[in-house]
Amino acid sequence: MSKDPEEEKLERLLKDGLDSLWKKEKSEHQTTKGIYYPSYIGSCLRKQFYIYTAGESVTSEELVIFMTGKGVHELVVKAFGEKVRVESVEEKINLEFTDKIKLSGRIDIIIADIEGKKYLIEVKSASKTPDSPYESHVLQLHAYMQALKFDEGYLLYWNKRDGEIRVFKVIKNDEMMRKLYERVAMLDYYISINSPPPPESYQEGKTWECRKCPYLNLCNPGPL
Repeated sequence: MSKDPEEEKLERLLKDGLDSLWKKEKSEHQTTKGIYYPSYIGSCLRKQFYIYTAGESVTSEELVIFMTGKGVHELVVKAFGEKVRVESVEEKINLEFTDKIKLSGRIDIIIADIEGKKYLIEVKSASKTPDSPYESHVLQLHAYMQALKFDEGYLLYWNKRDGEIRVFKVIKNDEMMRKLYERVAMLDYYISINSPPPPESYQEGKTWECRKCPYLNLCNPGPL
């Protein structure tokens, strides 16, 4: 059954509008060698390599997920603001590793003055509530904690399907900091020699990530 032309027009307009919003958002994230992003660093290094060497791209599915996440973040900020003072939203951070390599990003929320304590919170929307925080998110939060000199932070998961909310306290530790530094150094090395790193997601059996990756054809990791 063919679609009505007006239905197709509205779908196309919405997708084009989402794409335009994404491009405006990403215009602040220039892919310059030596400047890397906490929100990416825990994900497949090969994908990050292609972001820097082939230009950032996004699938239509990732576009909808990205915009849905932004809506959740804004709602969480408003809800907290009803009860406590939100000191900062999307606080910009820079974490220098060397004079030529740094992580640059924005922490979602800093809540101030709950019984004299500040809370560093990173918000994640998810289709499934995890039993423990994902390592990629823990690495991201470690970058923020180190840059802002916090010893602990919080990962807040909002389940998009059933509305469940789960918060995990994360204590900064040397092992995760070491892993963060190693991944940044590895990414910079592969970009420097212009050679793609191993396909991490594929090697770890996360073929669903490969299937939705915009660089699948370029990467060609193997049979899916």
